[in-house]
Amino acid sequence: MLSNDEVDIIIREKIAFKNPVVIGGFIGQTPLGVTTSSYIVESLGMHEVAMVKSHHIPPVTVFVGGKMRNPFRIYSNADGSVMVIQAEVPVDDEGLYTISEALFKWIKQFKPREFVVIDGVPVQDIPEKRQAYLVAGPSRLEELAGKNIPPAEAALIAGFGGAILNESLMSGMNAIAMLTHVSTQIPDPDAVLAIIDGLNSIYNLKIPTEILEKSVEKIHEQISQIASEYKASQASDGDKEDPMYR
Repeated sequence: MLSNDEVDIIIREKIAFKNPVVIGGFIGQTPLGVTTSSYIVESLGMHEVAMVKSHHIPPVTVFVGGKMRNPFRIYSNADGSVMVIQAEVPVDDEGLYTISEALFKWIKQFKPREFVVIDGVPVQDIPEKRQAYLVAGPSRLEELAGKNIPPAEAALIAGFGGAILNESLMSGMNAIAMLTHVSTQIPDPDAVLAIIDGLNSIYNLKIPTEILEKSVEKIHEQISQIASEYKASQASDGDKEDPMYR
C-alpha cells in the first residue's frame, strides 16, 4: 500500500504491470471517460487490482452488477499491458494535485508506455460525422500523424483529467488526451466507439467494437425513423385545408 497523509493506494490483488498503457476515465463535463473506461474493462476482461482512498474523494459506494465498489479504482488486463484508472465521482479542488501526484509516483514504478486521458465535449445534437481528436505535444502529434486522428484546435481539460495531464508535464511522463463530441440529449455509443477506434489505432489494443457498432447502428436507425415520421407529419399538416377558407 502506498500511503501519505492524504492519499492511500490500497492493493487488492497481485500486480504485474509491465510498461502499461494507462487509460484514465474520469467524471468531467460528460460521462464519456467513465462509460468508455467501463467498456474497456468489460471487453478486455480486466480485474480490479487497487483502489484509491482519500478524504478528497466523496465517501460513496458504487453498487453495480450485484457488487459494491470503491468509486476510484485501478484495473489491469491479464498480462499487465493495460491499466485503467476509473473515478466515478469528482475529486474536490484541494485534492486534485495531491491525488494526481500520488498516483504518478505509484505508476512510475511500472515504467508506463503512455498515459491517455479520455474526455468529452458536450453538444446538443448528435454530430453527423464522429471524430476523435488528440491533445498532445508537437513531437507526439508528429509521431501520430499517420493515425488519421486530427489534433484538437483548442481544448480546456479540467477536473482530475486536467490534473493528470498537468502532472505529466511536470514529471516528464508521456501523456495525451483523446476527445470527441458527446450528445447531452440521448445515450451516445458513437462517442465511445470513436475513442475506442482511436485507442486501437494508436496502441493496437484490439478492443472489440462489435457491440458498440450494433448500438450505434440501432440508434441511427431510430433517429432516422423519428426524422421520417416528423417529415411525414409536417407534410400531412401542410395538406390540410385551413377551416377559415372553407
